Amino acid sequence: MADQARPDARFALYPAIDLRRGRCVRLEKGRADRETVYGGDPHGVAARFVAAGAQWIHVVDLDAAFGDGSNRALIRDLASSVDARVQSGGGLRTDEDLAEVLESGVARAVIGTAAIENPELVRRAVERWGAERIAVGLDARGRRPAARGWTEESGTDLFDLARSLVDLGVRTIIHTDIDRDGMMMGPNLDLSAELAAHSGAEVIVSGGMRGIEDVHAVAELARDERRIGGAIIGKALYEGALDLGSALRAVG
Repeated sequence: MADQARPDARFALYPAIDLRRGRCVRLEKGRADRETVYGGDPHGVAARFVAAGAQWIHVVDLDAAFGDGSNRALIRDLASSVDARVQSGGGLRTDEDLAEVLESGVARAVIGTAAIENPELVRRAVERWGAERIAVGLDARGRRPAARGWTEESGTDLFDLARSLVDLGVRTIIHTDIDRDGMMMGPNLDLSAELAAHSGAEVIVSGGMRGIEDVHAVAELARDERRIGGAIIGKALYEGALDLGSALRAVG
């Protein structure tokens, strides 16, 4: 089955580390009051991901996203100490924020709220850093994007927003289905595929990954829909529902 599901060579799985007060946590549906702590050693978690074969690690600074502090020093240490590329987002809302993370060894910065509130920042970022180093995170309930740690809905349409960002030079979009995030109920592959088709961007699927069957499903979709560039996996890894090494071998 793995051979049948083998996606395009650019496809990647992104094991996730969500940081809050320096600890590895997962939230349900992005809610700060529904937090599960999975340990206080992000470096150890990252090392295990690399040992399993991960080439990318997705790191989210939840404190910065919620406007309640920052884990940037820790993210800088992770980026410089692990033998994998780090993709990081959370609270990146100014040119200075982007420079701080991208000059510290982070391979790709993920702009979230600012992409909705300040699209000119996105244009400048792509021009300065190149499209390969900038992604936009579009987190949505259905086709309703949300901002500021998912606490506010933007009032724009997901597809229209994505298309406007592609017009600014964006090539990579991370699509998170908020209602599925941290719930292990399966990703919203249909909507991610529609988003890729309407926007023309490469879409990384996020939210709801629960086991190897979802890995195969995303890989199948990536084979058929060339604009699906990968999937972010979080809670399923921490809960032991999915072995990262097996997942990487299934799509390798």
